[in-house]
Amino acid sequence: MNHHFQCQCGALHGLVSEPHRALRGMCYCKDCRAYSNHLGSTHFTHDSQGGAEFVATLAKHVTFHEGTQHLACMSLSKAGLLRWYASCCRTPIANTARNWKLPYVGLLGSCLRTDPEAFERSFPRLHMRVNTGSAKETPPSLVFGTVVSLMGFMPRVMLSGVDGTYKQTPFFASPAGEPTVQVAVLSEAERKHAYSAA
Repeated sequence: MNHHFQCQCGALHGLVSEPHRALRGMCYCKDCRAYSNHLGSTHFTHDSQGGAEFVATLAKHVTFHEGTQHLACMSLSKAGLLRWYASCCRTPIANTARNWKLPYVGLLGSCLRTDPEAFERSFPRLHMRVNTGSAKETPPSLVFGTVVSLMGFMPRVMLSGVDGTYKQTPFFASPAGEPTVQVAVLSEAERKHAYSAA
């Protein structure tokens, strides 16, 4: 079974394979809120507690089918995560590490929930809540579930870095592992503005 994802306007879309192996979670960090603030997408990416829904998977399970000319990438700092979005409508799409040998991909709910019923079928259970200390309001605890889920997921990420399957990615290009598009790092002024409402 595959799960369809797309940006808000539908110009960029693709599929997530093996959704049953992915982890559904909520992230409450200020970095994610700053990312959404910069894109002007907070109203459809974050809830009242400051959390953004995401699905953690491996890069080899993500495929873009159309609209890759709209795929853009930014980072809040020179060492920060790579944050991918659709330039056509500024929809957050995914977060990745800068090192392609760590093929973790956090796909945002903003591109996965275009069909809410399909989303619930593909990802029926919330596995984890992360960075809850930065939440605007204290969310329900899910500490044990988060730890157990990550303990099962991280070895798969590490294995992909060893067996070479990390190279199966739509976000980086072989053989050097450079991002497929130029990464825009926020200026100090842009970063200050992005965090001002985070």
